[in-house]
Amino acid sequence: LGYVTNVLACIPTILLQIALILVLGRGIASTCLALGLTQWIGLYRLVRGEALRLREREFIQAAQLLGVGSRGILLQHLLPNVLPTVIIGATLGFGDLVLSETVLTYLGIGLTSDQGSWGNMLNTARDELNREPVIWWNLASSGTALLGLVLSVNILGDALRDALDPRLRIR
Repeated sequence: LGYVTNVLACIPTILLQIALILVLGRGIASTCLALGLTQWIGLYRLVRGEALRLREREFIQAAQLLGVGSRGILLQHLLPNVLPTVIIGATLGFGDLVLSETVLTYLGIGLTSDQGSWGNMLNTARDELNREPVIWWNLASSGTALLGLVLSVNILGDALRDALDPRLRIR
């Protein structure tokens, strides 16, 4: 898995997404598949690094010395300590996913024009900027709604991390 991750990390994400969508065809399923196949790499590296860091901590070594099995260490010690990292990584990755879908659809590669998408909304709003009188509020409202979505998910993820982080419960 490490070698696959390193190979995929060497390819620019947007180019890999474009290639996957062009091979699979335009639509919701192929866009979701392309986004899913390319966006897990950063989260995997983050979680792997955190797990390797935690593996050397005293409480893991103490559990091993007490005879706790690998499954028990994973479920009782590693998972609760890695979960806040996963939540933060996933919420930050959500913004990347929304932006990637928007860019792909805006470029005409992602979803078709009859499907609801941020990219289709921005593309339609861009077309309305070229006519007289200029209709700017469609672009401003869709951009503001996009900002509100990503910001609210980030705030929710931060609150979840605060609630689930075992290091914050000790204090």
